[in-house]
Amino acid sequence: EICACLVGSEMCIRDSKDIALEARVTAQTVSRVFRNQGYISKKTKAAVLAAADKLNYVPNNAAISLRMGKTKNIAVVFDCLVNVYFAVMIDYLHREVQARGYSLQTIFADSPTITEEVYRSALSMGAVGVISFLEADDGLGVVVKNYGVPLLILGRRTDMQELDYLVTDDVQGGRLAAERLLKDGCKSFAYVAEGLGVTCIDDRFKGFCDTLQSTGVAPLLIDNTKDLEEIFRSLQEEEKIPDGIFCSCDMVAFRFISIMKKLGRGEVKVIGYDDLQSDIGFPFRITTIGVNKARYIALALELFLPKVEDEKEDRIAEKVEVMLCEGFTA
Repeated sequence: EICACLVGSEMCIRDSKDIALEARVTAQTVSRVFRNQGYISKKTKAAVLAAADKLNYVPNNAAISLRMGKTKNIAVVFDCLVNVYFAVMIDYLHREVQARGYSLQTIFADSPTITEEVYRSALSMGAVGVISFLEADDGLGVVVKNYGVPLLILGRRTDMQELDYLVTDDVQGGRLAAERLLKDGCKSFAYVAEGLGVTCIDDRFKGFCDTLQSTGVAPLLIDNTKDLEEIFRSLQEEEKIPDGIFCSCDMVAFRFISIMKKLGRGEVKVIGYDDLQSDIGFPFRITTIGVNKARYIALALELFLPKVEDEKEDRIAEKVEVMLCEGFTA
């Protein structure tokens, strides 16, 4: 294991034998320390790391991976660089992956789904497992089966038996939102959503509708990708703005609340989804649906890494219960 080090103004080559000589251990011990393999006493590990620091040595992880025949890279795929939810979840994922001895590679997909091209790109970067926040393209299951590198989809269901998924209970989330709005005395309702057709978005709407069915009032379905302000101005003119709104995510909820304030309708009850405020400070708390994100990500890796390490073959198809998170908007 060789690396180039800057000593003074000159570049020199160091390898594990130099570290071993400085730390007064064997080269095999140095190798085991940097591979995190086998038992190494704290004293020995500290001596090796101190020697490496003194000699400005950084192990060549690519070389180690080639020698071992497998990398420790997990790729994560997402499609929106400004999506706050992705930023929060990838941060949790990064910390959890790192704690388990792996590294995380982020891949930005210029599409609403993970395609064969994106999956193959992850493999070309040495990924031994792929985690996607996007739904899978049609036919990707066969590709994943052929390559043998597992793919876990977070937050979206899939019927492709070759693919794994872990979701929040989105139907339950829709039910909780409807129950809260009914409890607040709301008589008319709307679901404001972005990404209609995506399983998690549609499942939230299903739970919402199922619970409201007893009232005999069908909620409006409003596409957030349209001109939301214009839609609600028109509803305002017709005096048809619903008094209970469920939004498909917190960022849509915040956008809706700002529009209601412009229209002087701050009394409208609003519930979001994702509970971003448990991780990011906002000017006020909205009522929302969420999960314990740290536990959710930890569970994802507890289920997924055994497949990455060829210790498990059973398909992962799990959902996690959600909860109503109190705020001031409902």
